[in-house]
Amino acid sequence: MTLKSLRTRLTVQTIAAIVSLVVFLTGVTLVAVTIHLYDASLSDAFTVYDGISDIGGATQHALLHAYDRVLDPHIWIIKNHRIVARSPNTRHETPTLSQWAPVPLVFHPLAALQLSRNKGDLHYIVDWPISPELDIMGDLVIVLGIVTLVSAVVGVLLGRWITRRVLEPVQRMTSSVQEMITQGKYHPVNNPSPQTGDEFSQLSRVFSQLITILNERWERDRTLLAEAAHQLRTPLEVIRGNLDILSQWEVVDPAVEQDSLSAMDRAVSDMTHLVRDLLTLEQVGRRLPIQLDAILLIPLLEDILEDARAIKPDVPITLLNPANGNILVWANEDYTRRVLWAITENAVKYGAHKDFPVTLTVTPMGEKIHVEIADHGPGIASQDLPHLFDRFYRGQSAKGQPGTGLGLSIALALMTSQQGHLTLNSSSTGTTVTLVFQNATMISVSRP
Repeated sequence: MTLKSLRTRLTVQTIAAIVSLVVFLTGVTLVAVTIHLYDASLSDAFTVYDGISDIGGATQHALLHAYDRVLDPHIWIIKNHRIVARSPNTRHETPTLSQWAPVPLVFHPLAALQLSRNKGDLHYIVDWPISPELDIMGDLVIVLGIVTLVSAVVGVLLGRWITRRVLEPVQRMTSSVQEMITQGKYHPVNNPSPQTGDEFSQLSRVFSQLITILNERWERDRTLLAEAAHQLRTPLEVIRGNLDILSQWEVVDPAVEQDSLSAMDRAVSDMTHLVRDLLTLEQVGRRLPIQLDAILLIPLLEDILEDARAIKPDVPITLLNPANGNILVWANEDYTRRVLWAITENAVKYGAHKDFPVTLTVTPMGEKIHVEIADHGPGIASQDLPHLFDRFYRGQSAKGQPGTGLGLSIALALMTSQQGHLTLNSSSTGTTVTLVFQNATMISVSRP
């Protein structure tokens, strides 16, 4: 039968351990007492033999006649197979040689330890009665049996008490989790044993951390899903509206058809960008280890600048490298490229003008690399600053501009996943975003 209850298993194991220990101690006690009684009886038998065999004549006869009780030693002296002397308590008995080797025992007419020795032409047989010892052993067996039975009962009670005390913290944790499931609200589990700080306290602390992390992720995913659904509603409505327009005309005006197709194309493009950004956030949010490689930072920045100049060709975009060399950093190239492009694109779109250049400055600082992307535009409104890294947030200057509102939040997540930092400072004279790469190994090499 399989015992499914942990309390039952622990109780049975506790009882088995206690009873096994008592049985073991009982066995050891019985063996020790038996050996002691055997040695004592054998020693007494040798004492009687030495006393009888060392004397003779009237003295020996008088000593033999002193053993007249049943529980006295039974003694025979044999010569040439004839009994020449015996103790009075063997008057109607015939000596029986023991067949029990190496422990010489006889059981007729009573249980005795037999000592058989030859001295000269005489053969001495001394049967030392062990009935008192057997009585002691019987009483001891009864006492130890009672002790074993009492120990089993105590083991049952003690096992149930111990398992109840041991499993009480688990029951508290189970009740707490059941309460969370019933109420639908997730919160840290109360410390089941605050006074001891034992393993259950550690388990509750780790379990609480897990619940907190899962709850945060659940809330984040739920919010993200709601926001994504809200963001997808507009392009879907655009597609649906234009499909309605096209379906209501038997012959569609080519201009109207082209406008509808262009609007649907823009809506699909917006949804594509949104889904891509959401997948990036989900991937970064799982906090899985990412592959870091040695990449050359300056050529990457030059590629970003070339792409940025295509947005506003009349805006001067400058790369400043005070170290006058190339920088080799350990980073994820795809993540780094996306971060640099997101920040540079924002600077060109919202803070650049032909009279307001954009500058990218690379500054090595020991084991860190600072990349500052600065524009000299009007800056960011003070009411927008606290929310710039919120998902789907669009500032006042971004109203009417294409985008999903996920650029800065994605950039921050990508930098954090590379153990880097991203900070933003803005004033009426412009906005500066600083990217800090602080990886294990960074070296400077001469550019080819």
